Amino acid sequence: MSRRRLAQALRSSSLVLVGAALVVSVASVGCDAEKTNLEKLAAEEEAAKKAKAKEEGGQSEGGAEGGGAEGEAKPPAAGPSAGLARDAFDIPIPATEGAAKLVTRGSDDRGVTLRLALADGAVYRVTTIGMLQLPLFNQPTGFAREEEVRLRDCAGEGQARRCTVVHSYRHYDAEPPTGDGLERDEATVAGLTSTHGIDATGLRTTATTLEGPEEQREAKPGADLATAHRFYCIRFPDQPVGEGATWTDTCRMRQSGKIVTRELTWQVQTIEDSEEGTRVTLQYAGTVFREDSKKPNARQRGQVKGDLLFFADAGEPHLMRERLVFTLDAAKGVVTNTQLRYQFAKVTTDEKGAETLVRTDGKPYEQPPIVLNDPSAKPPAGAEGGAEGAGEAGDKKAPPAPR
Repeated sequence: MSRRRLAQALRSSSLVLVGAALVVSVASVGCDAEKTNLEKLAAEEEAAKKAKAKEEGGQSEGGAEGGGAEGEAKPPAAGPSAGLARDAFDIPIPATEGAAKLVTRGSDDRGVTLRLALADGAVYRVTTIGMLQLPLFNQPTGFAREEEVRLRDCAGEGQARRCTVVHSYRHYDAEPPTGDGLERDEATVAGLTSTHGIDATGLRTTATTLEGPEEQREAKPGADLATAHRFYCIRFPDQPVGEGATWTDTCRMRQSGKIVTRELTWQVQTIEDSEEGTRVTLQYAGTVFREDSKKPNARQRGQVKGDLLFFADAGEPHLMRERLVFTLDAAKGVVTNTQLRYQFAKVTTDEKGAETLVRTDGKPYEQPPIVLNDPSAKPPAGAEGGAEGAGEAGDKKAPPAPR
């Protein structure tokens, strides 16, 4: 992918939500607006965990936030991961059976069943636009990734439906100079295809198997994918819920070059009806754990907060945005801050084999998402100037966002 295409993707990262008068940009993910109920809930749960840990003579307050002086993280047994098996570092291992734990059912005024449609043969293109703020660097590093997810071998109906997820990487690029390290991390798994079972609630039902170059499969970054959820840790309860409903789940994703364990609390924020169908906005927040790059025998602890826009009638995700923060040194306040936007699209193919991206509910985009590394794609008029350096003075007005 050329620097021009990356710059265009980063500059066009604003997105007008489907059918909603809300404009969101990458920089606004996890903004400091008034706290939502989910954020308050997450804060209360975190405070309760700290208090319990101190009462039991476990971690100090500093250790709970940043893993202590040695960077180690040891989550308490309570919370979303209660009852799960744990690895050698006492990090919860996601279950491959059982329903998500429903905490509250929400409002009785309107209930909706949340489940993935899991259409056999469906092909998704998922474009991730990210901004990574590293310590000691004044400017964040922008990056873009394109992945493909296919569904096959589907069977069953409703909540009993199950499929096989097949995930592969397509393209990746990051802004220099710090982006070089990100590209090296990506290259360690770029040739791998990973496969696992999934059900309509989003549960990963089998271990993840890998195909691809032997050197990538056997190296640690590739081997770690055997625990990864390849449908972005989206998870629903197995019964109808209303606005305000909450449930918990634990899963693992590959983020920032490492496997990240995510202990999440989900909440239904809004259920909206329109001519296009029912749209549900969900929020999630929780604790995340990953290996410490400098101390392989230690784990770092952080926080994640995000939202998911879901086409309930179609059973399809549309857009997911989140902010991921890891504390590297609690005493000095050193953190990494990653803001992410995942845009989901479906691939349709005509009789001649030409591909077109459509919304996951099957409707066309007013302005299709940018396709990374597509030599046939031309920058919109006005996108030429300053494209080699995103955010520089020569940049022109960003092209319209996909809707």
